[in-house]
Amino acid sequence: MPNLKPKSSLSTLLRNIHARKQRKRSPFSGDWTMDAADLPPEIWILVLRFATLSNPNPVDTTHTVSFLDPPHSFQLRLAAYHASMRQKQRLALVCRQWHTWTCEFMYEYVWISRSQHAAKLARTLSSSSLHGQWIRRVHVESQSAFDKCNPADLRTILDHAPSLEIYNDHRSIRLSLMSINKPSVKDDEEKKCKPDDLFNFLPNKLRKLSWTTYECMPSFAVLEHLTFLELHFHVPVDAMNARPALPNQPLSLPHLQSLQTSLNAKDFSLLASWDLPALRNLSLQSTDISCSSPSFTDFFVAHGNNIIQLELGHSSSSILDQHYITPVAGGSARPIDLAALLPNLLEFICSANAEWNWENPDWLAPHELLPAHPTVRLIGIRGIVLGDEGDRHSQFVLLEQMRGLLRPEAFPSLRYVRDMGCGLYESAHRAHQRKSSDLWMADAETIRFWKTVWKGCHARGVYLEDWEGVNVTANDWRRLGFEV
Repeated sequence: MPNLKPKSSLSTLLRNIHARKQRKRSPFSGDWTMDAADLPPEIWILVLRFATLSNPNPVDTTHTVSFLDPPHSFQLRLAAYHASMRQKQRLALVCRQWHTWTCEFMYEYVWISRSQHAAKLARTLSSSSLHGQWIRRVHVESQSAFDKCNPADLRTILDHAPSLEIYNDHRSIRLSLMSINKPSVKDDEEKKCKPDDLFNFLPNKLRKLSWTTYECMPSFAVLEHLTFLELHFHVPVDAMNARPALPNQPLSLPHLQSLQTSLNAKDFSLLASWDLPALRNLSLQSTDISCSSPSFTDFFVAHGNNIIQLELGHSSSSILDQHYITPVAGGSARPIDLAALLPNLLEFICSANAEWNWENPDWLAPHELLPAHPTVRLIGIRGIVLGDEGDRHSQFVLLEQMRGLLRPEAFPSLRYVRDMGCGLYESAHRAHQRKSSDLWMADAETIRFWKTVWKGCHARGVYLEDWEGVNVTANDWRRLGFEV
């Protein structure tokens, strides 16, 4: 008979726990806490970690930021955060030991949606700095445009967050210009710490940064470990022409993989001099990018070969009259060939507000700057909103835009079309719930639109996806009670 190998320590531990559970115990004897004591704290922390883990993980710095990742709307993201925090709070209330173990998960991701939240967290960290060691992400995005955070409170939070790896500011810091003219303690605090001063207190090991510049552009040289950078400007109403400029010296961000920005043409020429060898995803959100300036193409000449995902957040209608490169002396203007500058592009995201280019009136391109591309496999459309049933024009334009991107000669490698909003998902499920009611006819045009789009995609051999990336099939329509 062969020798039996000794049982592992984990098997022995589980056997002992099972045997102890089989013993008769009095509920008042206090023995019920013995099971928790048998498992080491490291195991319990792992259990609580899996119980509170969100998908995607909001503090994951290894995941490359894709502009296709859901959820996309503010309300969906905030609702997901609140649901995660409620789950963590329930676990923290089980017992004192679990409360201690869940502190790490309670503080690792902080979403500040109101100014009073920032003030309360700053007071908590000032009285007990132990909680600050768990903070890995701070997300500042206000629910109301009139409820901005005090920069002094954010300064206190940054001072007590040595492990911070992700910082997001979405135009949610109060400017001293917007404060009440009456002198107060808060005014004195804001004078000592302005919004742009917060950049100097960010840790050097920061991996992901969403930064809004208010008065002066910071130097990004210290953020050499960034993998994601979102850069926007906030210009006061009384200083619309005053805009901070990027640092003149070339910068090196060797790990930057995703860039989202709203820069003008001048700043784009400076970005062209930056060393961005790892850049793969680019999102342009500006509405005043001068595509007619040669500096607009400088960036793509320098970095276009590496980009595999491009989002043009601005409307194509704003560039119809100026998407030609300024001619050289003695030459003539020529349109921008963005497809040639992005030879390896695989994913393209645009808005559902394209306009007709009457030089090519037979079809409507998804975006004027990229009417065709040989290697694009996925096209995402943001902002598909259907008007009333009588608004035939908007529905006609949307259908023509969808037909334009399904043209085989325009995008021969296309395999996926994704609705970046919730229109497709909500329309189908709302129609299923209202099918037997009088409200059914209100969604008839919407369902007819999506069925027409789905049939066009099906005929082309392209998958139509909802906002989560799940493709719609014929069985889905039949399950909802619709004929295909």
